Amino acid sequence: MGVFVIVRIVAVVSVGLKAGIFLGHRAGPQYALQKLSPSGFVQFQQVVHTHFVRFMPPLTLAALLSTLIWLVSLRSQWASVEFWLLAASTCGSVVSAALTRAVNVPLNNKLMTWSADAPPENLRELWRPWDKVNTIRTCLASGVFILETVALSLRTMNG
Repeated sequence: MGVFVIVRIVAVVSVGLKAGIFLGHRAGPQYALQKLSPSGFVQFQQVVHTHFVRFMPPLTLAALLSTLIWLVSLRSQWASVEFWLLAASTCGSVVSAALTRAVNVPLNNKLMTWSADAPPENLRELWRPWDKVNTIRTCLASGVFILETVALSLRTMNG
């Protein structure tokens, strides 16, 4: 198995995992969180954050770097469908990472300073931008996964 085969596999698997994580949260816990008390909300989110903060940055980096390497490896085929699918995928991944860094990370950091015993009175208002950006990230990550899966399929069909 060549290096570029491994790069393509890492790209598709890592973006697929990210899409699954975002979609999983958007489809389930996001609705359940609205039913929790403010204390329960803070406690739940802090537990989730403690676990996700360890592997989401490396997963995001793996997705970005492997997709970028895949794209750069196709630069001589810039007119191909595969190249443009990966270019769009790379843009989607970069936008998702930028949104995460600009909105979700600061709110996650703030979340970790809150006490479940005395959550902020305007908790839902403070958290609303996180939910909105997470919906955008879910759409972007799902789109990126579809684009990369199609690009990989083209590679497989065309050799």
